[in-house]
Amino acid sequence: MKRDLYTITTLSNLHVGSGDINFDVIDNQVQRDAITQLPTIHSSSLKGAFREAAGESQYSKYIFGPENTDNDSHQTGAFHFFEASLLGRPVRSNVKPYFMATSVGAIATFLSFLEDFAIDFDGEIKEALAQLSKEKVGEGKPLIFEQNSSVILEDFETNTSSLDVSKLEDFLGENLSLFSDKDFKALDLPVIARNYLEDGVSKNLWYEEVVPKKSKFYFVIAKPTNLDAADKKENLDAFEARFDNTTNIQFGANKSIGYGYCKLQKVSL
Repeated sequence: MKRDLYTITTLSNLHVGSGDINFDVIDNQVQRDAITQLPTIHSSSLKGAFREAAGESQYSKYIFGPENTDNDSHQTGAFHFFEASLLGRPVRSNVKPYFMATSVGAIATFLSFLEDFAIDFDGEIKEALAQLSKEKVGEGKPLIFEQNSSVILEDFETNTSSLDVSKLEDFLGENLSLFSDKDFKALDLPVIARNYLEDGVSKNLWYEEVVPKKSKFYFVIAKPTNLDAADKKENLDAFEARFDNTTNIQFGANKSIGYGYCKLQKVSL
């Protein structure tokens, strides 16, 4: 199997629901990683979005496996989808519309992920990320990489670093900031009030958690390599022609009101 790395950049708010019953103020919460508690997109949700985007294509059954209604629904697809992990998300600032926040742990996890899955990745970006992961960040004092002592991110005052992060702008985003793992995990997600109206009368008010636009996730798709020429052309090449160039795709719920509109990009070499 070859393993291709993709990034997802949210272009609108994203809600991939956890489906869990809770007694919190927030009715609909997003999926979270069981260990880090950071927002995630489970592999089943990713695979479902890809299947929907592929539509009735000739390679759909081969890639994703048969639909549940098919007689051979016990079979599996040829591609393996792994869950998407959060790499960065925007945070509010008093001096700019937003800074892109990440953490030492999120960067270190990504670098380990590249090694564990043997991903062929841009060497300069990888080295710049390694340098970033070595920065010392205190709790309650995120780092920014510009000389401005008056910057506040969310409710945090900031420290400054002289590290050159310009090589990471295309990959992570501009106005980078680095949080401690504890502070990064504690950052609140936006919560949006939703209302169901019947004949102009409110029947149900609920609150929904979203991952904000400009957030960035990464994930891997493992693809078979022992294909004959016909399968490669009709299935693998057809999938990559559709999805391996930068394209837009919707993930999660509430697509009719613009949620989950994302930029998908293959970033492995």
